[in-house]
Amino acid sequence: MSPRKSRKTQIRKKNIVAISAGLVIVAYSGWWWLTAHAFASRIDRWIEREQAGGAKIAPATVSVGGYPFAFSVKVTNVDLVWPGGFAFTSQSLKVRTRPWSLKAFKVNATGGFGFTLPPGTNRPALTFAGETLRGHTSFYDSAIPVSMDLTADTVSTSQPGQDGQTSPEMTIATVDLLGSRPKTLPATDTEVAYDLSLKLTDVSAQLLESNPLGATIQQTSLHGQLLGIPPVTWDSAGIKAWRDAGGTLNLPELGLQWGQLSVSGNGTLALDNDMQPEGAFTAHLSGFEQALDSLAAAGWIKMSAASIAKIALGIASHPGTDGKPTVDTPLTIQNRHISVGPAKLGLIPELKLD
Repeated sequence: MSPRKSRKTQIRKKNIVAISAGLVIVAYSGWWWLTAHAFASRIDRWIEREQAGGAKIAPATVSVGGYPFAFSVKVTNVDLVWPGGFAFTSQSLKVRTRPWSLKAFKVNATGGFGFTLPPGTNRPALTFAGETLRGHTSFYDSAIPVSMDLTADTVSTSQPGQDGQTSPEMTIATVDLLGSRPKTLPATDTEVAYDLSLKLTDVSAQLLESNPLGATIQQTSLHGQLLGIPPVTWDSAGIKAWRDAGGTLNLPELGLQWGQLSVSGNGTLALDNDMQPEGAFTAHLSGFEQALDSLAAAGWIKMSAASIAKIALGIASHPGTDGKPTVDTPLTIQNRHISVGPAKLGLIPELKLD
């Protein structure tokens, strides 16, 4: 083949490649535009449907961007309020998904956000507010995610007072939540319906202000598995039916750092006849001597009981990695009291399901 023909062949091949690449780009761009338009139309139809049912939703329309490698919705001054009392607000909300994974989303709420849970028969409305919320979530066949990882900063919870004003009842520096569920519902009370891991950092609450162990829990964490067919409705009737069918909460891991007291362990939680948590755990303790001294000094337990508990735990203890005495002991929750061995640490808040 002559040099001239060889050059023509190379040019022809490059042109074919360029044309093919151009056609692919044009085809992809057309698909992206159609998919983005479908996303925006679906969201707009959802907004119209919810507004027709009495919801107040702002903004009323959205646009989809992110070309070429994402579909993203970014809105400001989000305000969603449903007639039943559920609400969500965010100063800035961005949701993004990738073309190759259209059921997986990245979520980022900044400038402040809030959730409001409607009041029930026996409890007022409950509001959660925070500075930022970020993470990922993915779906399969329903509105309940099959997986999620979310982190929220500077979170507070509050309930409306008699004057209509709200005041924070609990503040948390950081909330980390991981969750997953199987794609098919469990059929027995030994199968996992939901798997959740929750970590809270620097928890302060009115309930803790007079506690001898301190007004702030430095860190608490748990890994929980909801066993059994999940409740059809998340009210007292639905949860009671789940409980009566043998539903329990397995806790493979839990941890607590409260003042000098450090607790780690595992156990099982259930609901008693009054629909309050009760459970039994195996706890690994350190700092128990200082904790018992604080409880006794504040009059929460008798000095004699604290001394007996210190002797009993001390006999069973062994030096930890930091040289401090550590011990394995039962931890129980019964009649809303949480106890480590014979020592009652305090009263847990009443669980109000509706």
